[in-house]
Amino acid sequence: MRFRDDVNVLFILVDTLRADRLGVYGYDRATSPTLDYVARTGIRFTHHLAQSSWTKCSMASLWTGVYPPRTGVTRFDDAIPEEATMPAERLAEAGFRTAAIWRNGWVAPNFGFAQGFEVYERPAPGAVPLSVRREKPHVDLHGSDRDVVNSAKEFLRAHGHERFFLYLHLMDVHQYVYDEPSAKFGSSYSDVYDNSILYTDTSLGDLLTFLAERDLLQRSIVVIASDHGEAFSERGIEGHAKHVYRETTETPWIMSLPFRVEDGVEIPTRTRNVDIWPTLLDLLGLAPLENIDGRSVADEILSLLARREDIDPSEDRPGLSDPVAYSFLDRTWGQIRQPPKPAVAVVDGPLRYVYARSSDGRVTEQLFDRTTDPSEATDVLAEHPDRAADMRRQAESHLDAFEAPPWGDAAVSVEIDAMELNQLRALGYEIP
Repeated sequence: MRFRDDVNVLFILVDTLRADRLGVYGYDRATSPTLDYVARTGIRFTHHLAQSSWTKCSMASLWTGVYPPRTGVTRFDDAIPEEATMPAERLAEAGFRTAAIWRNGWVAPNFGFAQGFEVYERPAPGAVPLSVRREKPHVDLHGSDRDVVNSAKEFLRAHGHERFFLYLHLMDVHQYVYDEPSAKFGSSYSDVYDNSILYTDTSLGDLLTFLAERDLLQRSIVVIASDHGEAFSERGIEGHAKHVYRETTETPWIMSLPFRVEDGVEIPTRTRNVDIWPTLLDLLGLAPLENIDGRSVADEILSLLARREDIDPSEDRPGLSDPVAYSFLDRTWGQIRQPPKPAVAVVDGPLRYVYARSSDGRVTEQLFDRTTDPSEATDVLAEHPDRAADMRRQAESHLDAFEAPPWGDAAVSVEIDAMELNQLRALGYEIP
């Protein structure tokens, strides 16, 4: 057992959160004092990659530890089959009370995400104060994340004395929701996005204070992650679920442990959303997910915690190696009558190779090097043709060399009724 057997798990998914918009990831605006504090007294994963820029595809990989081409959850009517083993099932078998409170319809139970949860609910939308603004006009999702926080408090009042796993899926950043105290950064879309991060950060501060007052933080692992980021026309694209560039796939992973880590610990190796649950299950001493693409980094975490006084966080360490990491998107995921148009990002060290294939087989490709170009704005493919050719083979192998997921068959298709379709359209997506 890695941790004592009374440790809880609070898993917070902040939808649409870019890593580089948080202070602890180097941002120069004070958007995230709560998250920065959690990272400074816990663990921050420095280079972290989401497996898609669209929620359902990304979350299917996060929960199963399997890359999108293997899960098969790549289009709007795909769902995780019952045969898949989900982390909540592992925790329920170990005696955890399992509950989820979510606001994004792409993780609705009909898509397979409720497996293993005793409670899997969308909170009833409460009244939103007039001072709260919503600056994304094509998103029409009622209520706010305060509804999630309030429901979480009720769960903790009822079950905080038991061992619990609580999953919260927040949406205010996705909606660009903020209020007057968090309106500190301007009025452009990019500025309002920062306002909404601060607004959400305040809500999280309230929730974590609630846990601290009940001595629950001393026996809980708190995990903060995201499904994807957001683009602001860095290369002519706005929003997400359109491509797999840096701005929509580099996301945070922050963990708070059941004890305070003075000055925090940084994990400098590349990590991925498919690594999150293998790591958590390992830390908890529970049975691993089998035949997955993710890996546990628990040994690296525990090694750094044990030796941190003698370690420079920037230096290379024996035994720590960056895996090649992938992000995937079928760019016609919402157009059921259109053939697939896959895009793949291959991230290997400081290089990101972006491959896109059209429905007629034409390929476009780009190569970026964050060593000299941290924003990955300049295509250097012409300067490294051999390296690009190697990464093209990796991308095509990722797409075409099918390997069955650990549960056998890939995704199943589900019928979505008119009401559910309208709820998904309310998130701002174009769906037939």
